[in-house]
Amino acid sequence: MFAFFVVIHVLICLALILVVLLQSGRGGGLAGAFGGGGGQAFFGGRGAATFLSKATSWLAVAFMAMSILLAILSSRGGAPKEGLLQRRAREQASQVTLPPSTSTLDPSAALDSLVLPDETPAVQEPPAAEKKDENKNEGGGTP
Repeated sequence: MFAFFVVIHVLICLALILVVLLQSGRGGGLAGAFGGGGGQAFFGGRGAATFLSKATSWLAVAFMAMSILLAILSSRGGAPKEGLLQRRAREQASQVTLPPSTSTLDPSAALDSLVLPDETPAVQEPPAAEKKDENKNEGGGTP
């Protein structure tokens, strides 16, 4: 329903533009480009100006009424809350794609690093230099 009113609104806009451009102003308007006196022959001497001014008025009223109607419909939820671009962006954000890996897997290195449950990892002794520093601090002297 909302799309129908938008199409009608666009048609009113185009008709209003055409009618305003066809009116003859000081320079003759766009009506002079289509043969000059063609409008006078069809509508009469003053009939074209009267018809075009009335059409401009009615189309302007219709334009304002449609604008208010579309504003009311869009605020009440007559239009979709989320546009197509927002929906596509949300769908793409939910699909996590990881970049392809550039590293290769070496199965033997992976197996060597595994610790089986019955094996306990060996405790590594700290280097000798760190042991000497610990003994100096435990003596109670000034470092």
